[in-house]
Amino acid sequence: MTFAQSLTARRIVAGAVVMALALLVPSALRAGRPPRTPRPAPEAEKTVAPADAPDAKTTLLPNGDFETPAADGTHPAHWQQVDNLVFFWTEDPAAAERGKVIKIDTDVYQRQAYAWWIDRFVRGKPLDEAPAKTPTSGPKYDTIGGLDGGWYWSDFIPVKEGGAYKVYVDVKGPGCLVFVRGYEEKVPIHFGDEEPAVQEQFRKARGDPLKDANGRPIKYRMRYRYTTKFPAGGSDEWKTYTHTKPRHPNSRQITRNVRYIRVMLYPFWPAGTYWFDNVRVVEVPPDAGQAKPEAGEADLKEGKVVR
Repeated sequence: MTFAQSLTARRIVAGAVVMALALLVPSALRAGRPPRTPRPAPEAEKTVAPADAPDAKTTLLPNGDFETPAADGTHPAHWQQVDNLVFFWTEDPAAAERGKVIKIDTDVYQRQAYAWWIDRFVRGKPLDEAPAKTPTSGPKYDTIGGLDGGWYWSDFIPVKEGGAYKVYVDVKGPGCLVFVRGYEEKVPIHFGDEEPAVQEQFRKARGDPLKDANGRPIKYRMRYRYTTKFPAGGSDEWKTYTHTKPRHPNSRQITRNVRYIRVMLYPFWPAGTYWFDNVRVVEVPPDAGQAKPEAGEADLKEGKVVR
């Protein structure tokens, strides 16, 4: 076989392999729409808290029971605004004795949520004009649950240098996550403030420039310096959840200047309804084996560091 014949043979084989692989690729992927695989429900480090969990009114997080309204009366004080499409400040009809709770519906089309958020938080439409939810169908990968997740943030909570903390939260509904994120200073907070995709939509709606003077895309950067999380939920009854190890927001070299934390309630998949109440943040004794100064030595359950 000559060199030219050998090269031609190799090209034929390569072409056959490409065609075979193409037949194995789903039609949605070939059309440029890769199928989305839902994230699995969290499992590790989940613990139902003991009956003597701290009271929501005596912890470091103000208004963890959601009972006190903000000045405008539309949402709980010291917490993110609600939109009455995805995020609700309401009561659980099956447990009215709880008083006010937060309900998050992740079974909402992302396109409908984004359109309403622009109307509400950019154009100033009143809350009582929130649209009725469009019924969803299909695999629901295009919902808030399948894409963004239903983030709901607290206000800033001061933390001590070298301090250790635990978070407790009452949850009803599918498995979800609770994040704790640390900041070196108080930064301006508003709806969707740590959600780049949402902020990009808001910039477009306001007509803000999307590129800088050099023609480079303007990126919205996260402001937190420390982040950790723990799983919660997974029951159709109200239960209290916490994590097994304390969190040390400023024990590492790279997070040593963290002085504030925020709690983010984060339901996502499956797309559906999640309920939250009685978020508590308490100071606890540090764990010497976990609070190590170098990020590379830290216990993985401490959470990753934002560099």
